[in-house]
Amino acid sequence: MRLRTALGKTKIEWHPIPITLGIGFLGAVQFYRVRRREQARQDEEREERERQEHRPPKRKRIKPSGPWQVQVMSTLPLKAVSRLWGRFNEIEIPYYLRVPGFKLYSWIFGVNLAEVSEPDLHVYRNLASFFFRTLKAGVRPLDPNSAALLSPADGRVLQIGMIENGEVEQVKGMTYSLDALLGTEPTESSAKGEALIQRPSGGRTAPLVKVGSEDIIKADEEFARVNGISYTLPNLFSGLKGQEGAHTMDASTSPRSASEAEVRADLALGDGKQQPWWSPSAKKTPTALFYIVVYLAPGDYHRFHSPASWVAERRRHFAGELYSVSPYLQRTLPGLFTLNERVVLLGRWRWGFFSFTPVGATNVGSIRINFDSELRTNSLTTDTAADRAAEEAADRGEPYSGFAEATYGGASKLLGGHALQRGEEMGGFALGSSIVLVFEAPKGSRKSFDDGWAEGERRGGWQWSVTQGQRVKYGEAIGWVGEEAE
Repeated sequence: MRLRTALGKTKIEWHPIPITLGIGFLGAVQFYRVRRREQARQDEEREERERQEHRPPKRKRIKPSGPWQVQVMSTLPLKAVSRLWGRFNEIEIPYYLRVPGFKLYSWIFGVNLAEVSEPDLHVYRNLASFFFRTLKAGVRPLDPNSAALLSPADGRVLQIGMIENGEVEQVKGMTYSLDALLGTEPTESSAKGEALIQRPSGGRTAPLVKVGSEDIIKADEEFARVNGISYTLPNLFSGLKGQEGAHTMDASTSPRSASEAEVRADLALGDGKQQPWWSPSAKKTPTALFYIVVYLAPGDYHRFHSPASWVAERRRHFAGELYSVSPYLQRTLPGLFTLNERVVLLGRWRWGFFSFTPVGATNVGSIRINFDSELRTNSLTTDTAADRAAEEAADRGEPYSGFAEATYGGASKLLGGHALQRGEEMGGFALGSSIVLVFEAPKGSRKSFDDGWAEGERRGGWQWSVTQGQRVKYGEAIGWVGEEAE
């Protein structure tokens, strides 16, 4: 009360501030702002000059052979166009245009909207979210045959067959090297820090001790046992081996415990012998390398899934070109899949070597791998890193490997990689492209003359259930291992 009375009786007097002082204050504020803006501009220019000074020269591009259409395409800035297309796909579509726009797209490219998990098309804010849509539960049931290999995605089978002399047939009469597709086996110098160059060996394991989480170790063992994947425990006791100056990063994320349990059990059914590089090893059951190429059109479901229970041990990212992977280009551009940007996942399944390769293409904004924490595709940063790696290799007098490698050893010390369950979602494309599977499987045995021998026919072993040009959906069987090989 006293304070209110005192404030009410106090006379307020106003004293004008000199004009010169006000002008000086405003001038000082403006000078500070201009100085700060100029300093920021100078810092940006200095950083840009430093980047220019340290920017490595561009890698030498491989000039493709083929008709004039291919030659013209090779001169276009397809990677820059694809990046712009990726940004365009992320532009938000006005709410009232989403339903008619997506229905028009579906009509043009044959999208089955009845299978989409989200029936309200207003939910998809842009083209990118619609491309990466999910499906309703149960619309893609997995083939019940546990010995069957599943189609990794919806698409069309472009090529299937057995790999002979390390050559993969792109089309009739046109082949490319398996080393060119997957990369060569790392040398000792380039494998520094690589914990997964040697595959796990051995059959039975010693009694487990508590190292880290006992539940995780038991889950890993169960996964390998069910899925026939061999495994050992040395890394649990000594840790992952590494050396200074390692160039191989660990991009691991934690796999699902159910995936680990299933894959571990499946791998345990194998013979447990040391596995070599992609060439099939001498085993009790004779094996060979097989391959299949699945093409995803713009209207197809763009996510891909694990064809089998297997362990992804390492990843190789080839920052290549982005030519179209349409059937026409595959018929006219030799070595298309070895030229394009791709992500090669290398590992093993019950029968030995297994690789899963999503291949980029024109207007494919990115390739996503759900369990890789470091992967960036169709990026200026990765292109610059590849240019720098090529320059460093040239300075050492060595050929450039063409890829940047990362391991998944941190995902499971027992399995030495990331466990993937049969049918589990692995990632996806921002738009349609292709997937190349290369895997080791039993060849089976030839029939005798008494059994009705016929040229090319074998009893047991790997059997294809699809043909070239056939439409497939993810979860359907593309082949299986016959009973005699079991």
